[in-house]
Amino acid sequence: MPAPDPPILEIIQYTDPYCTWCWGSEPVMRHIEETYGDQVRIGFVMGGLVKNAGQFSDPLNKIGGPKMAEQVAGHWEEASHRHGMPVDAAVWLDMKDEFTSTWPANIAFKAAELQDRELAKRFLRRLREAAAAERRLIHRREVQSALAQEVGLDHERFILDMDSGAAEAAFRRDLQECRDKQVTGFPSFQIRNRTGEEFMFFGYQPYTRFVDLFGRLAGSELKIRDIGTDDDDILAFVHKYGKVATREAAEVFSLKMSEARERLDRLASEGRIEKQIAGNDWFYYTG
Repeated sequence: MPAPDPPILEIIQYTDPYCTWCWGSEPVMRHIEETYGDQVRIGFVMGGLVKNAGQFSDPLNKIGGPKMAEQVAGHWEEASHRHGMPVDAAVWLDMKDEFTSTWPANIAFKAAELQDRELAKRFLRRLREAAAAERRLIHRREVQSALAQEVGLDHERFILDMDSGAAEAAFRRDLQECRDKQVTGFPSFQIRNRTGEEFMFFGYQPYTRFVDLFGRLAGSELKIRDIGTDDDDILAFVHKYGKVATREAAEVFSLKMSEARERLDRLASEGRIEKQIAGNDWFYYTG
């Protein structure tokens, strides 16, 4: 069987499962996937946002010190109003007496990636969903294990790679890459073409910014898929990803949030998809 064609462009997202603006970038990443398909490959490098919660300080967002949990909860709520993805910021109050670092969740992702890059991508998405909007404590090993099994990872291999130090070693290589690229904030993005030409974005970026850069790096080589907007197209989108947020449908189908919610709610009322509360908004999924 011939090997698949290499992608025209590669995006490396420097990220952390807890980062709310990385969560806010999910609609943009899905818009890119829907428009360009296999022509653009998306990969991830873990950045380890918080090594030690007791020493963490983010003056720009007024986070740090004994009230860190309450401050992060407020930051998540404010960010959600801006990026549109659902959050349940109360998770920070749930875990304020036990949370010490985001590193365990980063290492868990690397354990998944050592097995299967595609399943690892699904696992990262589940980590984000669980932390951001399902009020689950993803620094706990039992939560990580449950999510790993949910996406189809081999549980014994997952635990072995965590316990052996292999996953942590892979994570530390990611940290070194972040230092080499001078990445200090998340998300950050490296976009690279087949000839090795690359460009770095630092911070959250709208879809149009990626499209502009794609034109500079790939010209007319990229083929753009037209995205339909009828009910069947929306249903296919929900089915493909398994679970989508209102903001994601709004982004991909170029709808206002109110329009996307009305379309999704109608499909749910007709029994064609399911919905569940997700913090301050909803997830829609196929039963």
